[in-house]
Amino acid sequence: MDMELKDKLISQLDSRYFPPKGSKLLVAVSGGVDSTILLYMLVLLAAKWDWEIIVAHFNHQLRKSAGRDARFVAEIASSLGLKFVLGSRDVAKMAKAKKLTIEEAGRTARYHWLQTVAKRYKATRVVTAHTADDQVETVVMNWLRGGLVRALAGMRMREGDLWRPFLHIPKIELQKFAKHYYIQFREDTSNKDLIYTRNLVRHKILPMLKKASPGIEGVILRNAGSWTQLEDWLNHYLDDIYKKVSLRGQKDEIRFNETRFRELDGFVQNELLLLAIQKLKGDRQDINKVHLDEMQAVVSSPQSMSWKQLPGKLFLGKGYGRISVSRHRPKFVDK
Repeated sequence: MDMELKDKLISQLDSRYFPPKGSKLLVAVSGGVDSTILLYMLVLLAAKWDWEIIVAHFNHQLRKSAGRDARFVAEIASSLGLKFVLGSRDVAKMAKAKKLTIEEAGRTARYHWLQTVAKRYKATRVVTAHTADDQVETVVMNWLRGGLVRALAGMRMREGDLWRPFLHIPKIELQKFAKHYYIQFREDTSNKDLIYTRNLVRHKILPMLKKASPGIEGVILRNAGSWTQLEDWLNHYLDDIYKKVSLRGQKDEIRFNETRFRELDGFVQNELLLLAIQKLKGDRQDINKVHLDEMQAVVSSPQSMSWKQLPGKLFLGKGYGRISVSRHRPKFVDK
């Protein structure tokens, strides 16, 4: 392999996020151009960093060619002498049962499986091949859905044990790399199906935005970077406010002093409630603008006692001088 091209690609990876030497990496490989090149790059880096690599492929059972994709990835892993792990789920069935879009169900199932496998093999990082193009599409999708600060920040290079080393690299660079070195990969035919929101953004909405502003991708990426910095500041600010307004509660309940809480700006109130939900539930997914409005109605209610059930089997309650997010229905409801 041409050292110059290889080093050029590797030099674009932010080494600040590199896992420590000797780490075990679980690499999500779909067989597409991005994840296939990611795997080859990590293998090259592993020689220097002493990383152990496990190849993970998830079958969403949405296409007849899915089985061939899995075999393709398994063959690559075998040729590189790497362990291969295969997961599978009927995503269409899951989406129908849980009333999710195919995209939401697929993402939920895939990440849940990756985390399960990472824990099983004691992997310190889960690595995905999201590119700058994916980041732009994600930000636009979040904006169209009415996303706020965190949503407009898009994805992060590093989130917990998740690592996205290609997040700042345009997809076209990876495509050129694959073409130049005749790297084989699998094309996902569903990437052109406009029933999926991401494909609609990719093939219709972004091309229209480019006509109005040719450099729109760069603008979106720069804005996402600014939103990320704002999100970091907000997190530090919220930690400080949380300590001042929270009360000692039980393991399955987070309480706030009602008087102090209601003195805060509505945006900060929402963020504190989302933080409480995340602490109890592990994430803040499933909470959208409708739920935020409903929570604000409880907080600002003229009644001394008010409550609302939230997604994830959680409850928001106001009563006895406190506002609480709990796994249990407020006791005053049954009185």
